[in-house]
Amino acid sequence: MTRPVRLGLLLAAAGLLVGHALVFDFVNDDAFISFRYADNLVRHGALVFNPGERVEGYTNFLWTVLIAGVLALKGEPVFWSKVLSIGLGIGSLWAIARFSARQERDGASGWDALGPFLLAAAPAYACWSTGGLETQLFTFTLTMGWVGYLTERDDGYAGTPTSGVWFALAAMTRPEGMLFFGLTGLHRLGEMLFAQRTWKPEKQDWIWGLGFALVFGPYYLWRYSFYGYPFPNTYYVKTGAKDFWAPGARYLWSWVKDHALYALFPLALVVRRRLPGGRRGRLWTLVLLYTAALCVHVARVGGDFMGLHRFFVPLMPLLALVIAQALRSLGEWLAARGKGPALAGVALAAALAGVGGWQVYRIDQQAMTVGSDAGVDRIGWLKQFAEQCAAIGRWIAENTPEDARLATTAAGTIPFYARRYTYDILLLNVDTEVVKATPAHGNRPGHTKAASHAQIMAQDIDYLIYHPTIAERRPGPRRGPSGYEWFTVQVPGMEPPWWGVFRRR
Repeated sequence: MTRPVRLGLLLAAAGLLVGHALVFDFVNDDAFISFRYADNLVRHGALVFNPGERVEGYTNFLWTVLIAGVLALKGEPVFWSKVLSIGLGIGSLWAIARFSARQERDGASGWDALGPFLLAAAPAYACWSTGGLETQLFTFTLTMGWVGYLTERDDGYAGTPTSGVWFALAAMTRPEGMLFFGLTGLHRLGEMLFAQRTWKPEKQDWIWGLGFALVFGPYYLWRYSFYGYPFPNTYYVKTGAKDFWAPGARYLWSWVKDHALYALFPLALVVRRRLPGGRRGRLWTLVLLYTAALCVHVARVGGDFMGLHRFFVPLMPLLALVIAQALRSLGEWLAARGKGPALAGVALAAALAGVGGWQVYRIDQQAMTVGSDAGVDRIGWLKQFAEQCAAIGRWIAENTPEDARLATTAAGTIPFYARRYTYDILLLNVDTEVVKATPAHGNRPGHTKAASHAQIMAQDIDYLIYHPTIAERRPGPRRGPSGYEWFTVQVPGMEPPWWGVFRRR
């Protein structure tokens, strides 16, 4: 197949991803937490939520700094977060297509576009190509890390290994980057022990680890000296609760079911004869290691409260690649057995594509409805809530003094647009010692710790928002804390239009 045809197929896969991502086209409330840190970095010179308070309430340093660059250039973060995420999503499509071409003995072919097409069609991957979070930056840096590692090993360390740098960038984007770096080191150790019959690392192995340390080390030393704690504040907020395994297992099964990943087991049998060693063996053993570890980790932390499985998106380029390879092996096996089996394979592929397309459409439409499923908020609800909070934040910015102080559980969109001091009732952006001393309750991820009434009152708050009260009609009178009155207003641009809040008398 000619190079222009292969390029055309990849461009078609990229176009599919763009169109699929725009089905969702949203930014959720949590993304605005990072936007607020980025805004304060640009305006006040510090990565803080409230000026003067050193709290690390974000876990996506590289993405936050990237958004700060957008703001410094007078860009609009909602728009550019989507553009950057979709671009990074396309970057991962390109990375697995290029790696697929290197893996096959006969070089590049049209089959290399199959993995990108599968990935672009996957609801989770397309959904979190918007959303405003760091998901696609982490996915891209991680993909470049494992692609680089496998390429370096396939080439026998012919050049200087640089994949450690990509893993460092991944770890600076999400803490799970450290997990994948460690798993990759474990994979290399397994290859040394079982394939090379040695336990001594080569010089290139040390260089690989040094590449990680030289990039990640200075960043970690800075964040520890600035914030004063070995882990981000999010770690202390999310620890202490129990009984996460049940919601975590539901979250895991939902991802497997929605993306038909149970097909991996029969497809693995197609390539079983190639598993003992070589390029395919190295790839599939890394897949098994990554998949097992991430599934256990995500189930252990209870999954996520946001829909469509963003925690599993970073693994999906790797899975799309091996599924495409297995389908290619199956297709070539059928083609080698004559016209009849080949035609039967084509008919089966068309039928599966039709069923898969309907499944994707059904999942997309369900995700965009407003509601929740067993504590997991659908994308439609997340989109609506962020839009409502944006309108409230703008109203506060226009109708309250600059020294007004807010308290809310929705500590993303409202504080970003309001640009007022905000006390985060869910404690994500509150002093770490306070977080550590607060007991955890329940098993909804990210919502197991909350400030007490006394803690909130001690902050000299002017507007007690709590979880925003939004209604189609004017909310009736409510009794609040001493010294506060129930205030309602129609907020321009918000649907439904009425907002109620406790305001200091």
